[in-house]
Amino acid sequence: ARQASMEELATTSKSQITGFDNIFIHVGTQRGKVGLEQQIQLEFDHTLAVAQAAFAAGCLTCHLVSSVGASPSSSVTYLKTKGRVEEALKTIGFQRLVIYRPASLIGGDRDVPGLKRTMVSCLCSLGILAKIDVNLVAVAMRVVALRLSVGTVEVLENAELLRVAATASST
Repeated sequence: ARQASMEELATTSKSQITGFDNIFIHVGTQRGKVGLEQQIQLEFDHTLAVAQAAFAAGCLTCHLVSSVGASPSSSVTYLKTKGRVEEALKTIGFQRLVIYRPASLIGGDRDVPGLKRTMVSCLCSLGILAKIDVNLVAVAMRVVALRLSVGTVEVLENAELLRVAATASST
C-alpha cells in the first residue's frame, strides 16, 4: 500500500505505479484555498492522469470517492467536476470501477471549526443535508473492495455506504 499526493502521482511515470490491483482515489480540496482552476485541475485532470497511469501499469480496479449529487450536467461546478470524472473513468477500461458517493463528510480533518463547517452541521441537524463519517466510508470501501466482482461499474450512494459499513461493524 502506498499513499501519495495527487500532484506527485499525476506527474509520476507509470513504472512507479506498478504492482497494484486496486487504486483508491479520494481527492478533495477547498476552492477558497486553491481557487477554481486548481480545484478542477486537481479533481479532474490529476485524478484522470493517475487512473490512466495505474491502468497502463496493469491496475485492474479503480475505486473513486465522488460525491452525492455528482453529475456532468450539474450547474454546481464541484458536482459537475465529480460527474465528469466518473464518466471519464468509465472509458479507461478498468475491469471494475467502484464509485462511492458519500454525503457531506464529517470526521477526520473536516471537523476544523469555521463558518462553512458550522453551516453544514446545522443543515445536517435540521435534516436538510445528509452526512457520513469518513471512517464509515473507509469501512465500506474496504468491504466492497474485498468483494469479487469483475466487469462492472458499481455506484454506491450514501445510504448504501451506511448499510455496508453497519453490516461490517456487526460482524
